[in-house]
Amino acid sequence: MEKTGEVNEQVSALLHKISSRMKELNHPPLDVLTPRQSREYYKIARTYFPEIPVQGVETRDDSIRASQGHSIPVRIYTPSGRGNLPVLVYFHGGGWVFGDIDSADSACRYLASHSEIIVVSVGYRLAPEHKFPAAYEDALESVSEVRRQWPDAPLYVGGESSGGNLAAAVSGYYKGSREVSIQGQLLITPVLNYDFSTDSYQENFRYNLTTEKMKWFFNHYLNNEEEGGKVEVSPLRREDKQGLPETVLVTAHFDPLREEGAAYHRQLQEAGVRAERLHFEDLVHSFINMAGTVDRAEQALADTAASLKTMVHPNVHADR
Repeated sequence: MEKTGEVNEQVSALLHKISSRMKELNHPPLDVLTPRQSREYYKIARTYFPEIPVQGVETRDDSIRASQGHSIPVRIYTPSGRGNLPVLVYFHGGGWVFGDIDSADSACRYLASHSEIIVVSVGYRLAPEHKFPAAYEDALESVSEVRRQWPDAPLYVGGESSGGNLAAAVSGYYKGSREVSIQGQLLITPVLNYDFSTDSYQENFRYNLTTEKMKWFFNHYLNNEEEGGKVEVSPLRREDKQGLPETVLVTAHFDPLREEGAAYHRQLQEAGVRAERLHFEDLVHSFINMAGTVDRAEQALADTAASLKTMVHPNVHADR
């Protein structure tokens, strides 16, 4: 078990503001909260997360035509004046139920600039309108299409929370593939296992993400409980981790997902995979969304971007 610290004061103050606002709006309890309502309240909460000013990144909105006929929106971030860069396919967070390419815009813009990488942000299908494996299938097709469009660029995948789950699942699917070779993965406070018995779940944190919220997300994402045992849902359960790509994994102490992240990191190292874990003792789940208003979160995002830069540009020193 990780040692216990205290939540950063700015984080606590920010979460208190959001909680107070949700109470004013009569945010319903989870047992009656609908996905539509959750998306509306999420948009309101997002107004408390100002963007981090980033210069020198060009953006372009596009879409990918999936094999099932639907369109997958993407937003492409390219550092201005830079060519022949590696490409990161990024999946936003939101418990597979809410979030989109707009909610991930600030983080993607920051990573593109500070890690010197092209970022392709993917707006995968959401549950419960599109349950598992819809988001996973969109993730696979997006990575395949990015490889087709950038055939010679080093390819990376990444994401935050449920997006980190999709990135890890995609890495497992393409492990050993010659057609789609993934060089590395960036997993930020990822969902890696359908298991609520870990120490960090049992500690019952009430900051941002709770055990009850994770159960609510899974209930909307999965068709049945048995799917939780699949490696496409729980990448931690993949037995053979040899050959998985180099990994930068980010965890926060006050996060129910902390222990599964730590376990995944250990298993990667035991399998001989090069893996770095950045752990932040005083932060909470999805802290990267707070980087525009919480100093500690901005520094943590800067550290994350520096580690990503080191991974994608191994011969260039990345200042931290």
